[in-house]
Amino acid sequence: MAWTGGDFYICGIGARTAVGTSAAASAAAVRAGISALALHPVFVDQEYEPVSFASDPVLEPDVPVADRMLRMSRSVAAEALSAGGSAGPVSIDRCWLALPERRRGMPAHIGAHLATAVAEDLGMRSQAVHTLARGHAGGLMALQLAAEAISRAEVDVALVIGVDSYHDAGTIASLDMRRRLMSARNRSGFPPGEGGGACLLASAGAVRRHRLRALAGIRSAATAVEQHPLRSTEPCLGDGLTAALSAAMAGLNVPQELITATYCNLNGERYRNEEFLYALMRTQDRFVDPHDYISPADCWGDVGAASGPLFAVLAIAASLRGYAKGTYPLLWAGSDSGYRSAVTLALAEN
Repeated sequence: MAWTGGDFYICGIGARTAVGTSAAASAAAVRAGISALALHPVFVDQEYEPVSFASDPVLEPDVPVADRMLRMSRSVAAEALSAGGSAGPVSIDRCWLALPERRRGMPAHIGAHLATAVAEDLGMRSQAVHTLARGHAGGLMALQLAAEAISRAEVDVALVIGVDSYHDAGTIASLDMRRRLMSARNRSGFPPGEGGGACLLASAGAVRRHRLRALAGIRSAATAVEQHPLRSTEPCLGDGLTAALSAAMAGLNVPQELITATYCNLNGERYRNEEFLYALMRTQDRFVDPHDYISPADCWGDVGAASGPLFAVLAIAASLRGYAKGTYPLLWAGSDSGYRSAVTLALAEN
């Protein structure tokens, strides 16, 4: 499933991560290589050793995971909407809310709970908030769905929110049991974290009416499914990721237009590294440097469903601060269940 081109823009961004409570702070910390990974005061692994966790810098350890996700989603939505233009507040037509896939420790009705709260906060009908429980790839899938809806003139302004948190004892125990938790006995595990990201998208007409600032366009987006994901008995050769990357870069006019930077959710797990390597071997001709990528899990931990919008935050922040390496950054993420999603941005000149 691929989509290419459209006359609309990302006009606002928001971030809440372990390294910063705003988009600017989070991006600056990642650029500086600052890590918020620290020994958690409560969580321990099977060896009774403290777990390394990247926690929200404001929330106390006793705040339940559902409340953590709600507070983070509200924070990033408010920041993205603060981009508002000089013509008054912007009314949101539709919102996509990217959430974790089902896992131990995640409340069963978290989607309905968050969607209801977001709808109330934004003054929207609950039916206008769409949840997408697709894990890591969900945030980029939501960006693609929002882009398609604006391109079809179904909506003028859309908000995409991605939020996730591994801050639950049951979740940590499950990861440790399946040897996915980074620890002294499991070096190929990942460091859990939590965070939220948001992107405000508007049609060209809405940008003019509300006098919004166009930060970036979405050049193309694609989603594919890996037939041999994490728990498969067959080896993963990166076919799903290759398909997603190839489709998301198909609209580039090579060699004049090449991917200038990559933001991705490599998190220390071996299978993700191997999958990316297979995909790069098949698509490397579309990159200025295929090995020039940013995977911020070592700074803010694995942020799951928040990954996609937060990658967009990093790319746009680089452009705003003048250190972006070029015009066309690529964002990609892969979910445990097999979804692979990729988006190519076209950064605005600042």
